Amino acid sequence: IFIMDNFIAVGKRTLSMTVVITTIAWAMGLSMLLMPLMASAAVTGDLIKASQPAVYYYGSDNKRYVFPNEGTYWSWYANFDAVKTITDGELAAMPIGGNVTYKPGAKLLKITTDPKVYAVAAGGTLRWVETEAAAKALYGDAWATQVNDVPDAFFVNYSNTGAKISVAADYDKAAVMA
Repeated sequence: IFIMDNFIAVGKRTLSMTVVITTIAWAMGLSMLLMPLMASAAVTGDLIKASQPAVYYYGSDNKRYVFPNEGTYWSWYANFDAVKTITDGELAAMPIGGNVTYKPGAKLLKITTDPKVYAVAAGGTLRWVETEAAAKALYGDAWATQVNDVPDAFFVNYSNTGAKISVAADYDKAAVMA
């Protein structure tokens, strides 16, 4: 009888522990329990996403950078083939570092409240394309089709300190794209 009572007591403790662990796993989500054991699948330069459709750039500073609109993404990438899916927990653990700006040289930019057209240089520096002749020389006769509007809220991600572009020689498009 003593052995049977001991067996029943161990069984009850095992069942109680199983219920407690299962309840914690259910309440917190199993991924939260396993998160410290998993290394992030993201490495510097990766395009990442979790369960939502938003795609981010993972920087060398271990932060994720937001593509504020489709135009910005397409200025850098031709498709979504390189996007890695990570867990929601991994994504949440990565702080946001800021917004991605258009790729230098890829497009011309403007905002709806300013008629000026800008070329993008390194570091998100904007350079006013002062003449239509310069725009044509750099982006072809259909240069106007290369102008993308940046929402006013995201225009602050750019620095408007670059020198004006009066003639095509003022801006080496091939060099800035490299």
